[in-house]
Amino acid sequence: MGKRWQRIRKFDELSWNEQLLFSEAWFLHLTTGLILKFIPFRWIPRLFANRQRTVFSLQSSVFSQLQEILMVKRAIERANVVSPWKNRCLVSSLAGRCMLRRRKIESQLSLGVAKDSAGRTVAHAWLSAGDQEIVPRGNGYTELYFF
Repeated sequence: MGKRWQRIRKFDELSWNEQLLFSEAWFLHLTTGLILKFIPFRWIPRLFANRQRTVFSLQSSVFSQLQEILMVKRAIERANVVSPWKNRCLVSSLAGRCMLRRRKIESQLSLGVAKDSAGRTVAHAWLSAGDQEIVPRGNGYTELYFF
């Protein structure tokens, strides 16, 4: 019971905007996790593709976009902690893609593999927007596909 109350207290200490972003990220974690359970994976790139390109020409707009990206990143990190899914990197990347797409910010979702210390192949997904990594790539992963 102690950890639950600590989490509720932490949530309560967030600003209203951060609470909304966390709630959106948490809901999208649940939704994308369910989508991955019921929809064939080959449909995922089409469902989660970038819809439109947005180009900002004003410096203040670029700064504003960076602030949005960083806020989405933090919300995704927070929601990932309480995500019930095993494939957290893919779920977080898809949820982050949805949040960025909603804000008309283009991103790149990448899928890759690496070998672990035992020689087994390990898959990983990561998401970046501009020069920011929303879901970190990690070390040693070879990019196989991106969309």
